[in-house]
Amino acid sequence: MSTAQQHALRSASVLLGRELRLVEVFTAGQHATTLLASDGKDEFVVRSFPAGDDTATTEPEVLRRLSALGEQVPRLIAHRADLDDPLIVTTRVPGSTPDPTLPASTIAREMARALVRIHALDGTCLPPTPAAPPVGDSSIAHRVRNGFSQLIRGERVLSHGDFWCGNALWSGERLTGVVDWTGGSNAPRGRDLSWCRQDLVLLGFPDAAAEFLDEYESLLDRRITDTHAWDLHAAASAIERVETWLPNYLGIGRTEMTAELLRHRLDEWNAEL
Repeated sequence: MSTAQQHALRSASVLLGRELRLVEVFTAGQHATTLLASDGKDEFVVRSFPAGDDTATTEPEVLRRLSALGEQVPRLIAHRADLDDPLIVTTRVPGSTPDPTLPASTIAREMARALVRIHALDGTCLPPTPAAPPVGDSSIAHRVRNGFSQLIRGERVLSHGDFWCGNALWSGERLTGVVDWTGGSNAPRGRDLSWCRQDLVLLGFPDAAAEFLDEYESLLDRRITDTHAWDLHAAASAIERVETWLPNYLGIGRTEMTAELLRHRLDEWNAEL
């Protein structure tokens, strides 16, 4: 174990008042040190954040609002909001990262079905996002800034904030859960919709991005009219850093991915926006 992993395990053991042992290290994200740990009877997901990170203060309220989704989302066990050593311990959500051979249409449909259920939950009084327009000198960022005040007037829901296939757990072709609620907030629907659409594009499935939106709208029984504007917002957020997401894709077994491929797919998508 690395020093950070050892520290997370010790901190969680102290917080729960029981000795935990390491079962698995999760590698799909970069924001936190994330472990699966066990006390010999139950398994827990331990997430340790960098000093000064306020996730352990804000995320517990989001997790409490997710109870209607049952085992598809983590249940909060304990947390420590001390900014010197922030920590969250939750139940384990069943499933694993998506198999690289999972059909794109299956990912699209299952993600849409999960997102409709999430967006039906109460997001009032959670932090409103996005709080500010994207920065950067790209032409897309300038376009988003020009229309930002109109963009954020959309109907607000409980938003995941980082809704991509690596934050979904799967059993075969069935989505079994959604994890990593760090960015949970009160936001327009388009924020999650376009983030997931962009992820499908980066995976190499632009047709699935359209299928995802079609399935979401069909289940919701109405059209979403600001998708293009939110696609621009997602692009503006990715355009200067998409290469840095490579470890996330490698962490879910997408070994064919390279920084150059991510850049190429994003640039092709952006050219059509």
